[in-house]
Amino acid sequence: MLVVSVVAVLTLVSGAYGQAFHHPGLLHRRSDLVRMRAAVERGEEPVAGAFTIFSRSPFSDAGYRMRGPFESWGRRPTIHAGEAASDATAAYQNSLMWAITGKRAHAEKAIQIINAWKARHRRVTGLDGILGAGIQGFKFVNAAEILRYTESGWSLADALDAERWFREAWLPKIEHYAHFANGNWETAALQMKIATAVYCDDRNAFEREIRYAVHGAGNGSILHTVVYNTGQCQESSRKQGYAQLGLAYLSATAEVAWNQGVDLYGWKDNRILKGFEYTAAYGLGADVPYEQYLDRTGKYGFGGRHQDYRSVSAENRGTFRPIFEQPYNHYAVRRGLATPALSRVIAIRRPEGSSGDHVSFGTLTHARSPSGTAEPRNPPGIPAGLVARSTARGIHLTWVGSVEPESCTDAVNYTVHRRRASEASEVMIAEGLQTPEYEDCSVERGVVYGYRIRAQNSAGGSGYSATLSAGAGLPVGWSGSEVGDTGVDGSSEFDGTVFSLEGEGTDIGGTGDSFHFTWRRLRGDGSITARIIQPLSSQWALPGVMIRESLHPGSAHASVVLLSPEWTAAFVWRTKSGEETRHGGAMTLPEPWVENRNRLMKPYWVRLSRNGNTFLGEASADGHEWRKLASTNISMAEDVLVGLPACSRLSRVTTTVTLDHVSVNGRVVGQNDPAGSYPFR
Repeated sequence: MLVVSVVAVLTLVSGAYGQAFHHPGLLHRRSDLVRMRAAVERGEEPVAGAFTIFSRSPFSDAGYRMRGPFESWGRRPTIHAGEAASDATAAYQNSLMWAITGKRAHAEKAIQIINAWKARHRRVTGLDGILGAGIQGFKFVNAAEILRYTESGWSLADALDAERWFREAWLPKIEHYAHFANGNWETAALQMKIATAVYCDDRNAFEREIRYAVHGAGNGSILHTVVYNTGQCQESSRKQGYAQLGLAYLSATAEVAWNQGVDLYGWKDNRILKGFEYTAAYGLGADVPYEQYLDRTGKYGFGGRHQDYRSVSAENRGTFRPIFEQPYNHYAVRRGLATPALSRVIAIRRPEGSSGDHVSFGTLTHARSPSGTAEPRNPPGIPAGLVARSTARGIHLTWVGSVEPESCTDAVNYTVHRRRASEASEVMIAEGLQTPEYEDCSVERGVVYGYRIRAQNSAGGSGYSATLSAGAGLPVGWSGSEVGDTGVDGSSEFDGTVFSLEGEGTDIGGTGDSFHFTWRRLRGDGSITARIIQPLSSQWALPGVMIRESLHPGSAHASVVLLSPEWTAAFVWRTKSGEETRHGGAMTLPEPWVENRNRLMKPYWVRLSRNGNTFLGEASADGHEWRKLASTNISMAEDVLVGLPACSRLSRVTTTVTLDHVSVNGRVVGQNDPAGSYPFR
């Protein structure tokens, strides 16, 4: 038997990038700290008045008494959540007090809090722990960034140990975002993940978070938070306070990216601004357009299985969280754009106060005058957020525009560099690109390439981006097709390691199926194995492996799928064309693979085998120890289709299904996958 595997064999190309992260460079650059301090010393309004309010906060007091630390803290059940939030806020506000006033007692207090917590704290727990980790971790990492890159007296050893703390105690809880939740959960996780990437000088992690912001599967990416070009948000129909939270965390993410020279703020024609303008206008009493929308999980929105939202929510209308100064000062002051609704909220709310749900006091930290120069002082930031899509002509690349943040100037042009498996070095394939996109038409179908981008302005060139691995279509022999009547055409991509599928469809069941199918031909006996990983967006998705006789919706088939939202592994089959689908051998996935009985948290393996007319379904937690689900006899033709289904079970909303370690064992029909095609993971 020939084994055809599409598991990558080499590691991601990283190497030197030619340009380090800018530090301090999370919510505040060094120039921001200098600007704040100067404005306070000169008594300049509105900053001086905002500082007076800030300095009176008990969390800005150098005499603040710690309420922690604890080995564990969590939300739902609430375990020391209030203590963790208080200490995180005090660490951030005291670090900022130190930077503005120069009073060492504030630095010492912030250092005391962080050192105590990193010495003892090990994990964030609870069903709402993702939200808690995203909010409070973001405060802690911003405090650490300020202390590390000012003359605070914090030792290098402690600053480096904080990297371990953020990676080991905070990131595990938010590793896979929150594909089952509303958008503010994911944007909270996103702000913490991108901040940690910068603090830890992890270029690959930074690239992953920027890419998620522009192309993430869940409700927390920009286009899944601000869902329409009008500015309507995923949570506009839920509650205005929640819609504002999602925007606040998204804006914080964009600020961190901006300070590293990456313009998330401007992505998709200033999509984040449109969300703020829509939400602010509605809060001010204006009529806003509304279009019915069902979110990525299938739970919230028009026809949602948990909440059937059909209009803009009036709950919290007219109440404004202190979150508007940061985006206002970016769009109106840095960029000179019209912000009519934002400007009115600023006039009402200034100076902004505080909230425990996010970093606050935006008037103090972000109110500014326009940049005094239009000439870049430094090269632009390293390009980030690379996304590739297969086209009929080749591979279409997009990325987020680069900027020089001090002068607020865009990159002038970009170059694209490419390498393939059989090439020892990369070559420049495009230069002088004035927009952050390029379609590479000089590719071979079925081959995986690695791309890197550089940006240029009058001050010089940036370093190289992280490498993006992208396939020119699926591996040789594989195809993507719609089975049955789907309302939205699906897609299939392969990056050398991972199959990423988008699929709609009503079900794999009844007398006829409807889904997107990525497949190849198999002759006679064989098997298919895959590991289902994150992201997986729809909470009613049917991911797995399948062998079917044809692409006809009523075809005989055997499948091993994860049944959602209960997340059980099951063997599913149809014996003859047009007959009813049957289920057998259902096995409930235990914790920690499934949390709260409906949240898939860890990867799971599935395998389907054919031996003559006998089909066997198996599942595994680790890919080594396999458990039989069920088996059945189905009389199929010798030549069958073997592959990966993606079915959202939602109307006109696709699901993202992601699988790795995909291998087909048996006699495949068609050219075998060329050796060495997958070098970039």
